Amino acid sequence: MQIIYYGAPGTGKSYMVDELVKASGVGDDRIFRTTFHPEYTYNDFVGQLLPKVQRTTSGSTSISYEFTKGVFTRALEKAYEDTAKQVFLIIEEMSRGDCAGIFGDIFQLLDRESQGINKGYSKYFINNDIIAKDIIAITDDKIKLPPNFNILGTVNTSDQNVFVMDTAFKRRFEWQYISTKPVPVGGPYKNNIDIEVVLDNAGTKKTVKWVDLYGTLNKFIADSRFLGLGEDKQLGQFFIEFQVGGTPSEHKNQVKNKLLHYLWSDIHKSSYSTEISLFDSSITSFSELYDAYEDDKKVFSDKFLECIELWLRGSL
Repeated sequence: MQIIYYGAPGTGKSYMVDELVKASGVGDDRIFRTTFHPEYTYNDFVGQLLPKVQRTTSGSTSISYEFTKGVFTRALEKAYEDTAKQVFLIIEEMSRGDCAGIFGDIFQLLDRESQGINKGYSKYFINNDIIAKDIIAITDDKIKLPPNFNILGTVNTSDQNVFVMDTAFKRRFEWQYISTKPVPVGGPYKNNIDIEVVLDNAGTKKTVKWVDLYGTLNKFIADSRFLGLGEDKQLGQFFIEFQVGGTPSEHKNQVKNKLLHYLWSDIHKSSYSTEISLFDSSITSFSELYDAYEDDKKVFSDKFLECIELWLRGSL
């Protein structure tokens, strides 16, 4: 199993990975996690020689070099201990690292046999005696991934241009899109609190559910009638994880400190439209936006407020 879950920030990609792993019933000792980032390398992933300082009986010190295993090597060893039991290597934020450099020659192992007695094993091997030396099931230096070795990754589509994944790498994974649509549980939506939106300069307020507010935002962000920025800039239901039992003041602070920054930096500054804006024309800087929201002043444009009304009527 090699799956990458992808979608907008806050859609629950990591949650989907966790649910799949929980359903398998494996223990924590068979789950390996890592997060890619711009400084993450092949040596971090597979392993590297690191110096080890030892004190001799005479009181002097000696330095030796030992192979320190990375998360991939440790997961592979666990998988070969018992190929009847599943092992999961979970890689968060895959697009934030240089996958071609991080996987290196391991890329060759991602092609799996689809049928026959070797179903699930890598089609091709790589020679690596350092990885192979502690795996009893491998009698030489030829490394393959066994069928119980699963790789699950997440990709945030708003960060997809940090490092571009080439097509050859992508096609060796199944890709599962996680929609921005809200997730209900037994009827009511999860993580769905009341948010007060100021409608005018007189301070008139309207209470809007989070599911309706972020739904309107996504439509306003992506639709060509409005900002036309595309789905990559949308956000998910769990972009803000509201405190269970939190007060309206605490929820307001979460919106102010997390949502507004994203909307200003990633949405407002990315828009090329000179006619349609997400924010009121009086807002010219993030500090003004931040202070106005704190003081319960109107921060959203009339066009966006109109869209909220249309969304609530099912007409947007």
